[in-house]
Amino acid sequence: MRVACATLAVVMTVFAAIGWAQADRGQIRGTLSGARGPIPNAEVRVKNTATGEVTVTTTSPAGEFTVMVPTGTYDVFSSTVGYAVLARRNVAVKAGATQQVDAKLADNANAGTPGEIFFLYERAEKKPPTGPAPRTRDGKPDLSGVWYPGPDLEPEVPPMLPWAEELFKKRSAKSGDDPRAQCLPSGIVRTHGLDLAKLVQTPNLLIMLVESSVPGVRQVFLDGRPHPPNVQPSWLGHSVGRWEGDTLVIDTIGLNDRVWQDLAGRPQTEQAHIIERYRRRDLGQMEVEITIDDPGAYTRPWKVRRLLELAPGEEILEYICHENHKTEHFVN
Repeated sequence: MRVACATLAVVMTVFAAIGWAQADRGQIRGTLSGARGPIPNAEVRVKNTATGEVTVTTTSPAGEFTVMVPTGTYDVFSSTVGYAVLARRNVAVKAGATQQVDAKLADNANAGTPGEIFFLYERAEKKPPTGPAPRTRDGKPDLSGVWYPGPDLEPEVPPMLPWAEELFKKRSAKSGDDPRAQCLPSGIVRTHGLDLAKLVQTPNLLIMLVESSVPGVRQVFLDGRPHPPNVQPSWLGHSVGRWEGDTLVIDTIGLNDRVWQDLAGRPQTEQAHIIERYRRRDLGQMEVEITIDDPGAYTRPWKVRRLLELAPGEEILEYICHENHKTEHFVN
């Protein structure tokens, strides 16, 4: 009899623990669709705004997703090729309750532009190779390879100074003024957003060759040199790198004020200081985190996060953009 009572006590304890766990959790559910119907196989990222913890799920063939998360406030993101970004912010999850996050996504603004987001479409149709991350002879992770671009996984809304906010609104209404559309450089923050990139790593230098970007070549010095004094501002600035464990940290200053940080036209000033963190998580995937610290335009630093995928069989080709800005007659 005592054994039976002990067993019953254990069972009741287990069910009580489960009930307690469920009492402190809730659900976020939703459906993603576009003009052509449900959006299947779309990655959805649910980020706890207090802890930064991210839960990742994928939509069903019907475009539906469900995640169970602890109570709290969350941002819900989805960056699906061909569609506008979903960024639903401050979704409050209560214990035992369900929050519905449905979205009908517009087509990506560049989806109909010849050549634009081509490599994002290419990437979406393939799976990255698997295996351990390669290393160089000196034991450092080898970042070398040709890499597909990746979207900003968790787009932030950086708080701007009044003048920057006013300029941003004007630029947002005239996306054709984007320097990229005028055959000018896209800058550092957008480097891996749309274009194929080849990284060539040596002990003392990392070279980035970027297709569909001007000037298309960037040097990161790994030999321990400091930034030179009085750097002349330029589109890509002066970059030096150092290793923190398996992460390459790239520090860049000497940037000009002509760059658009994104298609919508967020500005950059000559006070900008950009820190990039590259971590090759395995053979086929590389995490990139970019911190933009620009007190001339923003009230605090903000970040862009991308996940790049290796592009086996791809190679960088020449890219000619001269007089691209004179093609308005092709647009109805």
